[in-house]
Order: sequence, then structure tokens, then C-alpha cells
Amino acid sequence: MQFSLVRWVLAPRTTLQARRLVAEFGSGMDAQTAWVMARLARHPDELPYAMWHLNGEEQTG
Repeated sequence: MQFSLVRWVLAPRTTLQARRLVAEFGSGMDAQTAWVMARLARHPDELPYAMWHLNGEEQTG
């Protein structure tokens, strides 16, 4: 499980919560999914962005 430095700097509380989720779920959850789940728990209004992010649409081009 790796969380980028950018995520630690820009959203440390979300990243810490995501690390806890990964530890709880074990190898059944990847870091990206855990981070999105933690982010949505604190900021439910970001659901459209989260779905876009999980679907991998940021990797166009």
C-alpha cells in the first residue's frame, strides 16, 4: 500500500483514515479505493469527483 506524498501534504487526515481502512480490510482493499472511501466519509459532496477518479477517467491521453 502506497500513498503519494502529495496526498499526505494536501489531505493528511484523509490519508491517515485511508491507511486505517487498508489495515482493517487487509489485502482486500487497495490504497486508491480506501482513500476515496475516507474522503467521501468527510466530504460526501465530492461523490461525482470520486466516481470519476475510481473509474480511471483521469488517465485519458
